[in-house]
Amino acid sequence: METPTPVITDPERQFVGCLLWLRLDPARRVLAGMRADDLADPMCAQVLQLVIEVVAAGHAPCPTTVFAHATATGRAPGEERARLGMWLADTYGHTVQVPDLAFHLKAVVLEAAWRRAIAEYATRLLHAAETSPTEVLHALTDDHDSADELWQRYRAALIHATTSLEVAA
Repeated sequence: METPTPVITDPERQFVGCLLWLRLDPARRVLAGMRADDLADPMCAQVLQLVIEVVAAGHAPCPTTVFAHATATGRAPGEERARLGMWLADTYGHTVQVPDLAFHLKAVVLEAAWRRAIAEYATRLLHAAETSPTEVLHALTDDHDSADELWQRYRAALIHATTSLEVAA
């Protein structure tokens, strides 16, 4: 069994943790262009989806509101409720409370998502190159929209993160 990365060194958890500290308007700005499936860790992705929904409903994404939303929507039943509560408390308590850090972590998370998309694309091509008809292989070489879209969102986040950090300095 793989040992989980500690909260303090996990960019995805730090990103979600930063969101939990933000007021509504900054959270909206940070969430622009983000999707829950940008995160590799299933728990981080689940919580990010809850945060997106809470913010879309016009509420700041504090842990209590996120937890209440998960409970109200049936996404934290039984033992999952306790696990989610502990995860939120641990993440919230071990997150660096620097608002502009959320923009930087967004870029870090999107870069990792882009790299995963490239790896998945390369793997599909590698498998297809060995056994697929040429028409299928050719079609796959043009099927890089997901990676291209992630690249665009990553670049936009990187520019915003750089601008935010310069303004803060």
